[in-house]
Amino acid sequence: MVLAGSAPTPAHGADPIAHIHHGTTFIVLVDAAIVIYLLYTALLALGWVSGSLGSMFVGISVFSGLLIYTGYRNRRQWAYWPAVVVLILASLMFGFLAFLNLLQTLATGMLSPLLFVFLLGWAGLGSGRRAIFHWHPAYRAGYARLTSEQAFELQDGEMLAACPNCLAVLAIQPTMLGKSDRCPHCTASLVNDQLFNRYSDEEE
Repeated sequence: MVLAGSAPTPAHGADPIAHIHHGTTFIVLVDAAIVIYLLYTALLALGWVSGSLGSMFVGISVFSGLLIYTGYRNRRQWAYWPAVVVLILASLMFGFLAFLNLLQTLATGMLSPLLFVFLLGWAGLGSGRRAIFHWHPAYRAGYARLTSEQAFELQDGEMLAACPNCLAVLAIQPTMLGKSDRCPHCTASLVNDQLFNRYSDEEE
């Protein structure tokens, strides 16, 4: 599981989960700073925070953001879902700002806001994809530093494999797979005819 457009590094190349976590940690820090800034700007414009109240809001927000970032970087379980919330909030804010810039382009006919539509849309998509990874059982297990057996409760002789059609992660027994076995998610055959015939010929 490697994020598209993200090349393995020597330090994490052998562990794709660690590589994704390393990149996501930095995104969580940046997104937390952006979320705090945008929330403060919005509240200030509405007149809901000012003076000492605004300073208190910034102080508490910065402390909370750094706490989540530090906990997530050190793979603390309590920081897992708060980091996801930060990523989702940032994604939604980026999407909203991209939408506003698109409306400005349509209303005024100016093309310059389209650049911000692209940049903000790309940033929102990136944060959203990082958040979605957290529902993947392999990433959750890697974050908690669990082995495959601990995370998926594999039985003797079982191993994890991806469906060749929909890429769903399945626990299978390779020696028991047959031509009639199908993926429970997409119902596609788990063993293609060419592979089945090849190994059938070798056994003969």
